[in-house]
Amino acid sequence: MPTIRLGVSKVDITPEFSVPLAGFAVRSELGAFEGVSHRLFARIFVFVTGDKDGDNDKCYAMLISADLIWWGSDHVPTLKRRIHERFGIAEKAILLHGTHTHSGPQTSSLFTSYLGVMDENYIALLEHIVIGGIEAAFLQVEPVQIEQSSGYSPLGINRRGVVKSPPETGPVDHEVTVIRFRKVDGTTKGLFVHYACHPVITRDNFVSSEYIGVAMEVLEQFVGEGTVAAFLQGTCGDINPGDGEQVIRGNNDVVMHVGTDFAKCVIDTLDKPMKQITPCELQWRTTRVELPLKSLPERSQLEITAQSSGVLGEWSCLMLARLECLSPSIPLELIELKLGEELSLLGMNAEVVVDYGLFIKRISKGNVLPIGYTNGMFGYIPTAQQLIEGGYETHESTLYFAMPSSFDSTVESTVKEALVNLLI
Repeated sequence: MPTIRLGVSKVDITPEFSVPLAGFAVRSELGAFEGVSHRLFARIFVFVTGDKDGDNDKCYAMLISADLIWWGSDHVPTLKRRIHERFGIAEKAILLHGTHTHSGPQTSSLFTSYLGVMDENYIALLEHIVIGGIEAAFLQVEPVQIEQSSGYSPLGINRRGVVKSPPETGPVDHEVTVIRFRKVDGTTKGLFVHYACHPVITRDNFVSSEYIGVAMEVLEQFVGEGTVAAFLQGTCGDINPGDGEQVIRGNNDVVMHVGTDFAKCVIDTLDKPMKQITPCELQWRTTRVELPLKSLPERSQLEITAQSSGVLGEWSCLMLARLECLSPSIPLELIELKLGEELSLLGMNAEVVVDYGLFIKRISKGNVLPIGYTNGMFGYIPTAQQLIEGGYETHESTLYFAMPSSFDSTVESTVKEALVNLLI
């Protein structure tokens, strides 16, 4: 039976200088952040299988869960290349994952300024710190056993249903999945916590890892032993924190309260009997599928709307600048990283609504954990029904993300066909 080895590290990626925060258009006129409520971290997990003493037969994979809104698609390829050249990890075996906090720096220059303006100096600092963190993780690689347990948190609420009148209950995934990596001596080396819920409680102009960061800090202190607890954000595209009836918004006190409550749900899950995961040689599969857009904008119309104020005007100017290279489709990149016979992670470079996450769990019989915000970002993937209904995730967001248009109604069947082909 193969032995899986793991090295972990946790590095502080809080900006050392003030930069604009990403995620909320209402902050677009506020300038750089005013202070730090909760520091940002990147939690690095390096997996190794193969010959322990020799180098020829070793196989590496890595996941970084960072308190970022996402990793910019315009920087991911270069960073992956640097990691491969420095550490020998195959680029296709690297998952750069963001927890999706809306109180951290923007990491992409591809979108309108309403989602936050990227600072090149911060990106350089971020990548430098991450490289150092990978080195630290490699220095303490050791054998681990993998255990899994599932629990429940009522935190997530479907925000599309809440805004309707009267309110409706939309689909949601309340399952908390905890993966424990246990050392030979029985202590805990690392944790994965998987759940689907936007970290968007506060809109204050302060840096924050949000309820997720609070919860992971509580867990790390509770377990002790130098444990690193990494959050894996599920398909939370239409899921916000809620109290069962409405979304939760508030200041840092509310963030602390929600994060502490969520940590209690995770601790309850840790206290349950855990299933042993059968180890396997590290494996990964990738696929790229073109998602069809409804249409491409026309120059004549763009020249008119470019005179508009606000996001429409900025989007129109971006489309005019990119008009010659616009494509009728957007590539969705899927990467499946298999860590055990009954455990895989599925990374997606998009904001994916919860229906797809539930679909992935169903067709994989719960063996695949879907994680969005991985290895880049292009925007939302809604369902066919949501495209009919309209709303932020389907149409309004395309302007902010500088997409040429909303998706064609066949996007859902295209995505699900690709998922079935990859996972079954």
